[in-house]
Amino acid sequence: MHKGFVINVLKWNVDCTSHLVNLHRREGGIMNRLVIRSVFSAVLLLALLSLPSIASADSILWTLTGVTFSDGGTASGSFMFNGTTFSSIDITTSLGNTYTTISPVFMSSDTTLWLGAPGGDLTGTPILGLLFDGPLVNSGGTVTDNLSLGDLAGGEGNCIDAVCSDTTAGRSITGGGATSTVSVVTPEPSALSLLCVALAALLAGVAIRKASQA
Repeated sequence: MHKGFVINVLKWNVDCTSHLVNLHRREGGIMNRLVIRSVFSAVLLLALLSLPSIASADSILWTLTGVTFSDGGTASGSFMFNGTTFSSIDITTSLGNTYTTISPVFMSSDTTLWLGAPGGDLTGTPILGLLFDGPLVNSGGTVTDNLSLGDLAGGEGNCIDAVCSDTTAGRSITGGGATSTVSVVTPEPSALSLLCVALAALLAGVAIRKASQA
C-alpha cells in the first residue's frame, strides 16, 4: 500500500527552524534601517542649512563705472537685473538725458540694454544703447562686465522719426562697463528648516528606543 506524504516533524524542527525568520531579529533589522535613514535625513538637512548661498534678492544691482563717449561725455547710474528682466533703471548722461525705461525699439537681453522713451512718437527722443562683452551674470564677489567699444557698439543718439527707424549720428562708447558686488553668506535657518531637523531627530530617537526594546 502506497503511503501518503508525511512530514517528519522532528527532522523539520531540527533541520529547518534555523532558516526561519526570527521576528524580533526582523523587527530589529527594520528598526536599524529606520535609525540609519532618520539620522541620515537629519544630517542631510543640517548640511543643506550650512551651505553658503548668494546673499541677493531676485535681482542684482549693476552700477555703471567709467563709462565715456567719443565726445568726452560720460554716463553714470545703475540698474537691477535678475537674468531676464531689468528694473530700477536710473542712468544719466552728461548731455542731461535721464533714462529710466527700456526702449521698445530694440530688444534688450543679458548682453544688451536699450534705454529711451517707452512709446508714442519717438521723433527727437534720446536713446542709449549699452552692449556688454558678456552676459550680466554674477555668482558672487565683485564682477565688472565691460562695454563693447566702437562705432558698431553702444552709444547715445536721437530718434529721427516716430518709430525710431534710425538715429542721428550720435556718440559711441569708448570705455567703461557695469560692476556688481554680491556677498556670499551662510543664511539663517528658517523656522520650517528647523522644524524638519527636529522632526528627523525625533524619528531617530523613537527608532532607537524601539530597536533597544526589541
